[in-house]
Amino acid sequence: MVNLEKFLIVLFLLFLPSQLAFHFWPAWSLVNGIRVDYLSPTIYLTDLIILSLFLASRLRVRIPIFIIIFSILNILVSSSPLVSLYKWLRVLEYLWLFKYLTQKHLALSPWPLALSVIWTSALAWWQFFLQGSVGGLWYWLGERPLSVSTPLIAKVTLTIHNSLPTLVMRPYATFPHPNALAGFLLVGSVILYSFYTSPLRPSPIIGEGFRGRGMGLLAVLIALLTIPITFSRTVIVLEMLILLIWLRPLLLKVFLLISSIYFLISTSGSVASIPDRLDLIRKSLFLIQKSPILGVGLGSFIPATMNYELITNNYLYQPVHNIYLLLASELGLPAAMVIGYWLLVHGKKMLRTMNYELITAVAVIVITGAADHYWLTLHQNILLLIILIAYAYSYRWGSQR
Repeated sequence: MVNLEKFLIVLFLLFLPSQLAFHFWPAWSLVNGIRVDYLSPTIYLTDLIILSLFLASRLRVRIPIFIIIFSILNILVSSSPLVSLYKWLRVLEYLWLFKYLTQKHLALSPWPLALSVIWTSALAWWQFFLQGSVGGLWYWLGERPLSVSTPLIAKVTLTIHNSLPTLVMRPYATFPHPNALAGFLLVGSVILYSFYTSPLRPSPIIGEGFRGRGMGLLAVLIALLTIPITFSRTVIVLEMLILLIWLRPLLLKVFLLISSIYFLISTSGSVASIPDRLDLIRKSLFLIQKSPILGVGLGSFIPATMNYELITNNYLYQPVHNIYLLLASELGLPAAMVIGYWLLVHGKKMLRTMNYELITAVAVIVITGAADHYWLTLHQNILLLIILIAYAYSYRWGSQR
């Protein structure tokens, strides 16, 4: 790999959590006059880095004809064809990145990924203590203006011992939502832990020896300490389960179990979010019934629900919080089943590697994907997902190093 590509990969991993971007707001990105981030064509800093990699590597990818045909049909039947066209262009970008990571067999250094996890966690703690955004240089990494009084900001009510309930802002770091931050940190920490448990020698993946492993372990510890303050219950429960399985001393496991139970019962989130999520599930089932073969168009879940809004009169401008229902809604049942079959086949191969870190990382995505949509809708999380799948596909971590 040429030095320029190595440099660009380091930049890509360092700025992986950043949401620094330029948003465009054409008419089709507005719903009832309201700007919807999920529909906005966006150029991220990481897009520019990927474009630079594309030009530097000269790697070109052939798109299978069946994907081309299906994408055209999906765009033609879409509730918002221009939104779907933009989303399919995104898919091309992600497919190219996947092929690049698998075919080039890059030496993925752990230290830039570790640094990105560290600075993201540090910003989350800073926001948590300030109960608002930090500003300054963090703005240029994608931090948005935040405060506990900001409308629609994610908050929890925290009760400690006999104290009065306190309204607390959940930290975002540079992510659109604390849940996405939590998922990124947990999967990122499991990936880094796989580096820490690898042999102390250069390898096609590591190439850094002790230095990369040491920083990776530090990032893992910081990430695991940061996840609880995101108050993302699904991710917190998964983190506790992982630690309970991997930690050996029985006393430590008991302490961890008791403290985690106390932490979960001492916090309460928005009760209104449960009916909202159920309503989004009903909408997704309605859309699947309406367009079972080709779906309502990639990325067009929100525009497609506008007719359904007249029935429910509940204006929720976000996708369903379930990646499986989201895929079936936007791509149709046949495409969702094909994707599921592909994942099942490669999942069985992954299980045979007996690489528990890799299996754990994938399991986290499978489980959190049933409770949220960010692995398919948010740029930072999608990029981390591609990194995980690419290296799982290419190297079968652990068993084939």
